[in-house]
Amino acid sequence: MMKVILQQHLGSDFIVESAGLSRDLAGRPANYRSVACMRERGVDLSGHMSRWIGDLDFDLYRWIVCVGQEEADKVRSILHADRARIMVANEQHGSIPDPYESGMAGYRRCVDLLDQVMPGIAEQIRESSETMWR
Repeated sequence: MMKVILQQHLGSDFIVESAGLSRDLAGRPANYRSVACMRERGVDLSGHMSRWIGDLDFDLYRWIVCVGQEEADKVRSILHADRARIMVANEQHGSIPDPYESGMAGYRRCVDLLDQVMPGIAEQIRESSETMWR
């Protein structure tokens, strides 16, 4: 869900990818609640397949946006370096809560929160990109 919302805010000048921290979940489709929640917004996630972050070539990525500090710390340990800039979404207010145990209402609250914080993340990425190319 975060990938789609961030992509909407960044536009076509940027490519946003999605990957998770669990190798065991790689290759699985998006959670049915994520699919249903985004379908309510006119976005089709039914073709999404999860990927494990350890399978990615981090030389291709400039920023990594994590849902929480714990996830950011795990990404740093998997990367064994700080090659990409790692950000935590909604860091000042406790990150993005996992909606899994909260049913559809939790997924809707999660998307509402992503709607609030992704414009700021997108702006940070754009500003960093502009100064990088000056």
